[in-house]
Amino acid sequence: MNRLCAILITCWLLVHVPAIDAAESKQPHRASSLKITVLSTMLADEGIGEWGYAALLEADGKRILFDTGARPETVLSNARELNVDLSTVEDVVLSHSHDDHTGGLVTLRRELMKLNPRAISRAHVGDGIFLERSPNGKNWNGLQPYRAEYEKLGGSFVVHGKTRELVPGVWITGPVPRTHPEKNYPKGVRIKLINGDTEDTVPEDSSLVIDTAQGLVILSGCGHAGIINTVEYARQMVEAVPILAVVGGLHTFDASDQTLAWTAQKLKAVGLRYLLAGHCTGIEATFRLRQLAGLSRKTAVVSAVGSSFTLGSGIDPLTLAQ
Repeated sequence: MNRLCAILITCWLLVHVPAIDAAESKQPHRASSLKITVLSTMLADEGIGEWGYAALLEADGKRILFDTGARPETVLSNARELNVDLSTVEDVVLSHSHDDHTGGLVTLRRELMKLNPRAISRAHVGDGIFLERSPNGKNWNGLQPYRAEYEKLGGSFVVHGKTRELVPGVWITGPVPRTHPEKNYPKGVRIKLINGDTEDTVPEDSSLVIDTAQGLVILSGCGHAGIINTVEYARQMVEAVPILAVVGGLHTFDASDQTLAWTAQKLKAVGLRYLLAGHCTGIEATFRLRQLAGLSRKTAVVSAVGSSFTLGSGIDPLTLAQ
């Protein structure tokens, strides 16, 4: 009887308990192909250089625009000159509210929707991005002037209060905890809150994290949360593996030698292999980080418009950025 019961129970389980789907397993999604192409930064081999940042991320056939540059036409113009088609890009991530990262949003939506109604139609942002900033009594939120027009054009904002996987293997951090006292943000700006004003630490600052078999790739707009805070949070929330590459702005252009040494030591400790630094990182700071982190001229470069990082082959710096 016991054997018969065991057989009947086993048969019931086979019929009524579903098999575990691969998508529901604990194994992380990892991007098997990845390319990040810089579309806005100060240096330019081709196109227009500006104090701003934007990059196109392509991972396993999925395409995401990260930030939109400073001037309304820069990213649109640079993409055309580089023969990069942005009309198939539906998702844009805005790392934070400053206008040197949000200036092209409306122009890109207005022009590209003529080719594809869904182009640049979803803007992913960190919680707190719409808070009013006020140095000298004026609203300093660089996204506010574009918000209503973008929504009028059919665009929508998706606000992230925590880390979320946007497409398989690609995560937005959402607001990053400030574990280390990295103060990589403009001084003298205040956020207006119901209970009073407080220092604007750019609390919404978010980065993209791409999980690959070779390690994590961090795409940062300005790194106002601190690149080490961001790196450590990414390893905690996505996967505790080495950092393959950091791409984008780190806001270290005016950092002290002591800060740069500390930052480089931390990056070296997590296995950093590539640094494609742009925008507010600073040229001299990039050289210092390269030297102190044990990188080389091939693996740590000041980015130019059109320069890129590709999984498996590394950095293509173009001529100007070598």
